[in-house]
Amino acid sequence: MKLPIPTPIELRAGLRAVKTVLTLEAPLNPIETKLLAAVQRHILGSTLDVDALAPIEAGELRATIERPEVRQQLLMGMVVAVFASGDARPRQLEQIAAFGRALEVELPELDDLRLMIERRLTLLRFDLIRRMYIGEGIAKIWEHEGARGLVERLARFRGFGEDLALAARYRALGELARGTLGRAYFEHCRSGGFALPGERYGAPEAIVVHDMAHVLGGYGTDAAGELQVAAFTAGFRTREQSLSIMLFVLCQFDLGIPMVPVAGAEVGNFDAELFFAALRRGAGMTVDLFDDWDYWGVIDQPLDQLRGRYGI
Repeated sequence: MKLPIPTPIELRAGLRAVKTVLTLEAPLNPIETKLLAAVQRHILGSTLDVDALAPIEAGELRATIERPEVRQQLLMGMVVAVFASGDARPRQLEQIAAFGRALEVELPELDDLRLMIERRLTLLRFDLIRRMYIGEGIAKIWEHEGARGLVERLARFRGFGEDLALAARYRALGELARGTLGRAYFEHCRSGGFALPGERYGAPEAIVVHDMAHVLGGYGTDAAGELQVAAFTAGFRTREQSLSIMLFVLCQFDLGIPMVPVAGAEVGNFDAELFFAALRRGAGMTVDLFDDWDYWGVIDQPLDQLRGRYGI
């Protein structure tokens, strides 16, 4: 995801708009204050006094911000801010929608904000997953192997059956030299107690790239690490998926909304500083790991070299 740099005029108007949304019914809470400070530091490169910013109307915002990429980034930021605040309200959704109409930006994730506010969580879960790399992986299995392929992978994930040849290929990564991508991935799985693809309880290969992002980024697998690796992934992914990825992980590890069966939903783990630093770091990468990146082609190469090559 490219992060366009707003002009000083665009920046001030954009922050006024985000503050307008967040303060419709109450002053900024501590989470929101920290979020805006972190966004300024890591994304915008600014130091404006948010407390001194006045509200803004949709017409003024439209006249001030003309570039489509800045408009879209601003609306995405509003949605993330309201999700992360932990207290999304219908009026905030209405205000974001009004700003979106004025800016001529359509975000499908506004429907997800509505679903969260209305607590229609099954639909929220489905809608976010289908727009992420998880949904892409499921679609590829269905396309190439049909229902049988999906059932077989789900069965292994649930502990029924093994693919011995596939498991052997991944176990062999433990024989590579220390410091290589493959050895680091193998140790990541073993130290975290995660089964390798092909093993009983092993995740489908479509999930391997997510674990590779953990390894390349150096992020842990606790709630804080998952929030950071998701932001990192949103940074290097296409703009069409970035927002859904961020909302998904906020639901799972900060808002207590269960999105996947393999990890318990948690509350209160959002650290704006770490989150937006990871987003900026991912946005600086030269490769999208989920866009046909062939990890087998570099599996025996040193991590440090790969990080340099990929701009990490």
